[in-house]
Parts: sequence; structure tokens; C-alpha cells
Amino acid sequence: MFKPKGIIKFLKHQNIQMSEEFSILCWNVAKLTLKSSYKQFIDTLIKEHKLDILLLQEVKKHLSHELELQDYSYILSPNIETKKHLFGVLSAFKSSCHNEHTILSKKQELRYATHKTSLITHHKISDESTILIVNLHAINFVKSSDFKHELDSLHVSIKNHQGAMIVAGDFNTWNAKRISYLREFTHSLELKQVDFSNTKDIKRVFSNTLDYIFYRDIELVSSSVVNSKKISDHNPIIAKFKL
Repeated sequence: MFKPKGIIKFLKHQNIQMSEEFSILCWNVAKLTLKSSYKQFIDTLIKEHKLDILLLQEVKKHLSHELELQDYSYILSPNIETKKHLFGVLSAFKSSCHNEHTILSKKQELRYATHKTSLITHHKISDESTILIVNLHAINFVKSSDFKHELDSLHVSIKNHQGAMIVAGDFNTWNAKRISYLREFTHSLELKQVDFSNTKDIKRVFSNTLDYIFYRDIELVSSSVVNSKKISDHNPIIAKFKL
């Protein structure tokens, strides 16, 4: 494994402003993005839920091939590179992206010796303002204090943004200490948590939820958890918002 050289960008909607209402999917896809079962399932989700934004974690991409993502622009922020593949978080969207920033964790996970990554993107919602979206896969297999340090680094990068914001991903919040640090992080940014009626279907470890969507300065319209039929060990979570 190698430290990734940088992000992969494919932008083709740079003249399109984000819609007043938009749906967002957040899903840890467990490195299955090249499998036919995954492709069929996500194509169905996109069609049924009219998804405008995809926030995917543990994406696997051939180095020599473009991803099959229907009519989306995308940015892939890798945390692992091998001789043939990249792995990381991917944000896909059908609107312009005017700025992006990636944060590779300073610490490495002990078991796999890999970093984790967060991807920050900005999308125009009016002539004067943008919405900031964070797609992250939080570091695991480290001390809780190291987990907090990585959240603090992200906080420094986004705290000065004024207005609408979404922070979503797999937070690996499997113990009380990590959950407490996440609450401090979201409270400091005045973020609200998207609630789901069927929380039992959200990925849990030791009865603690791992996947979240947080937001501010936009209106939550609806939310749902989709049974992925064990395609991944996580189920997709979906939220619809209104600007």
C-alpha cells in the first residue's frame, strides 16, 4: 500500500446551482463499488429516491478506469493506494463544486496502518453563498484522544464557514467517549442531527450508532434508512433537505 498522491476529480456540472430541494445519501459501501450487485442496488436507489448527492465511504476505484456513476460529477479523496486501485471517500453531485479540500488523518490505524480521510466541498446555493458539505470516514483502532484530535483538525478547517452546512459519514462512534467528543464537535458548529424512525437498521457496534448526517441552516424534509440486503455491512441513510 502507498500513501495516495492526491484527489481524483471529474466535474461536469459547473454551471448548475444546487436545487432548492435536494436528497442526500450517506453510505459506507465496504469496498464493493466494483461489484455488479452494488451497481444494480445503487442505481435503484438513485432512481427511487431521486438522489442529488452521494456521500460514500470505503469506495474502491480502478486506477485506470473511470467510476460508473450515471450523470454525476464526483471527487474521490483516497486514503489508500495500491498498484491497481484507490480506496477512500467519494462525494458525487449534480451541481457545481467551487472549492474542495481533503484532510488525511495524521494518525494511522494500528491494525491496517492506514490513514483515514475527510472531504470538504462547497456548492453554490445563491449568488452570494455556498453550502459546505463534509464527507468523512473517521479514524478507528486508535485512542479516543486521537479520534478527538482528528475531529479538532476538521473543526479548524470548517469553523469559519458562514451558513448552510452538512457533515455526514461513518464516524466510528462505537464507545461513549467517542460519542461525547462527536457531540462536542457538532454542538460547537451548531449542527442538528438527522433523526430516523427505523434506527435499528443503522449500523451499530456495542449498541452505538456509527453513521450520521448532521446539518444547519437548512430545513429537513424527510429521512429514511434503506435495507441494503447485506450488500454492505452498513445500510444507506438518506435525508431530503430544503434550502
